[in-house]
Amino acid sequence: MIQFFLARGHDYTLKEVRKAPGVPGIRLMNYDALFRATGVKRATQVFADLDRLSYWDLELAADLYLQMKQAGLAVLNNPARFKNRYALLRALHAAGLNDFNAYRVHEINDIQRFPVFLRKIQGHRAPVSDLLGTREETVRAIEAAITAGIPEENLVVIEWVAETVPPGIYRKLAAFCIGDTIVPRPALYDTVWLVKFGRTPDLTEDFHRREHAELVQNPFAEQLRKVFAVAEIEYGRADFGFYRGRLQVFEINTNPSIDECEPEVPAVRAASLKLAWENYLKALQGIDSAPGRSVGLTGGRLQRHRVWRNLLVRSRKVH
Repeated sequence: MIQFFLARGHDYTLKEVRKAPGVPGIRLMNYDALFRATGVKRATQVFADLDRLSYWDLELAADLYLQMKQAGLAVLNNPARFKNRYALLRALHAAGLNDFNAYRVHEINDIQRFPVFLRKIQGHRAPVSDLLGTREETVRAIEAAITAGIPEENLVVIEWVAETVPPGIYRKLAAFCIGDTIVPRPALYDTVWLVKFGRTPDLTEDFHRREHAELVQNPFAEQLRKVFAVAEIEYGRADFGFYRGRLQVFEINTNPSIDECEPEVPAVRAASLKLAWENYLKALQGIDSAPGRSVGLTGGRLQRHRVWRNLLVRSRKVH
């Protein structure tokens, strides 16, 4: 049994996985329900969707993580060690794993290379700006974002690195970390630098065959293990690419989607998608735990407000 904790309304990522034949039993619980829970079923517990939690929710989740650990449960992703987009990119750069860096608004005089772009620290939506070629453009873009209502504390400036492979086509690779297993998935492609959902351009069959061989060989597994170790994430998906021959990680999603198939794709790509799907399900089996009696939780529940007795607030008992 594997239980995933998710932000309310974001369980769509695992709905198809739950239906797959041979997959371990999977339970989904949103964090609001978890914070009110007096216990959890014995299972492998996965704290997912961490970037959608506020700082206070992260503290509540971290308290419950510790209780589950102390009860002897297998638990993945310690919320107390979660790094947001800015902290993660800074850590990967400091570790020598990324050649590009990220900056808070007050650090823009430290930017080492242009172009850059603006993004929110939390969430997975598109960047706030297009590519910005100078410090002056960056200052104007920051001011425009704040004027539009984006809090300064939720802005990060990211140095841009990208290469086209083949010429004119941008590629975003991805790989899952599930416990100790790295599972690569087929890349996404687009003719623009922001490869969000991707599309399948006119790539040759030989290109698709090379990609399939790469999935089988999993040549980036050891380097990605170092990335996930720095991030201190045991369940998630890294999105990455290459720049001047060096692997560059753009982000880690702790509530990633995975598709078994895509419509109207070449046979070789369909085989690659199927391989990634099967390897993902096999990796889930590797973190599965036998079900058993429930484990009680205390101290992590929402407290009733001292004045308004029926109002539940984001706080926990002080030990």
